[in-house]
Amino acid sequence: MDKKLWILFGVVFMDLVGFGVIIPLLPFLVENYGGNALVVGLLVATYSLFQFIFGPVLGRLSDKYGRKPVLFVSSMLNALSYVIIFFSHDLWILFIARTLSGIGGSNIGVAQAYIADLSESHERTRLMALFGAVFGIGFIIGPFIGGFFAAQFSIQTPFLITFIFSFVNSLLILVLLKESLHLPKKNVKIQFFNYKLTREIMQPKNMGFLLVLFFLVNFCSALTLGVFPLFANKLLSWTEGQIGYYFAMIGVVSFISQAFGIRYLLTKVNETLLIRIGLVLFSVGYLMLGFATSAYHVIAAGFLFSLGFSFINPNTQSLISLESKKDEQGVVMGISQSFGSLARVLGPVIGGAIATYQINLPYILSGIGLVVVWVWSRGYLKSFVRTRS
Repeated sequence: MDKKLWILFGVVFMDLVGFGVIIPLLPFLVENYGGNALVVGLLVATYSLFQFIFGPVLGRLSDKYGRKPVLFVSSMLNALSYVIIFFSHDLWILFIARTLSGIGGSNIGVAQAYIADLSESHERTRLMALFGAVFGIGFIIGPFIGGFFAAQFSIQTPFLITFIFSFVNSLLILVLLKESLHLPKKNVKIQFFNYKLTREIMQPKNMGFLLVLFFLVNFCSALTLGVFPLFANKLLSWTEGQIGYYFAMIGVVSFISQAFGIRYLLTKVNETLLIRIGLVLFSVGYLMLGFATSAYHVIAAGFLFSLGFSFINPNTQSLISLESKKDEQGVVMGISQSFGSLARVLGPVIGGAIATYQINLPYILSGIGLVVVWVWSRGYLKSFVRTRS
């Protein structure tokens, strides 16, 4: 594998450590400032809203000016957001920080375009799975750091550590990361969400199906995004540290399945079958979590839904990349991330509102929704024909 990709994976890993720190701590920060589950959902949605808005923008910027400068600036924005949270004492400051972090976090599509620049079509699914495994490591280290340092010092201490990580990450991008795009498209127009372009990209049946599937899966997942710490605290009296360790466990499952499991399984079956299996595991995991009565149920459910999501996302993203033209990887991957971000805008707000009435209901509804997605997608996935560029 090209050594440039190893450097990119290191960059993504450090970004994801910062993202992982937020997960077990944000609900408790909100409660400390007088908010509730709905406010948690709004904060999560704020992050995703700006990812949705800026995903295509950063993708186009990277097509026009190169991947490296976009990754550098977005990493600096992440670092700034963590400093703001560290010094925050009010809810409105958290919203500012999550806005900046959402813009910075829009670089995922750019990182995926970097992978596409340096890989042949037959390698792309494996590399997207490895990319997903880096996410898994971030979710091992990030929540662990968040939970451990919050328990040992204060709830805001981990954000100082993630600032240092993100700042160092920016320097590594500047010094070590080589540009992957050798022929930038200087005529690309920098626009926010372009409905006409999105409709054109979705026009081929395969691409339209994949983007809608990506949206629906992420929407079902996002219904629960942010409310788990409140759910676990109410059901099991778990602390920030215990919740951080739980997310670290999920990260371990995600890493192993994407770094090793998918690579092996793709020698036996194709991506579409793995997506179908993933939908079953994902739905069963969420339904089990929704009806959980003990820590054993919660741990088993976490294993299942993490494994299911790990089967779905990298394979779907790989198929989206394979359906894209070589010179449109940046904008297409940016648009696909915008579909995921839009799901994560709507999901947390709806899930947070539902959780204010019954804390486990978002998980039950997500599980039912994923069953519906599995039924809807079966025919498409069975007849899906990949066209490799």
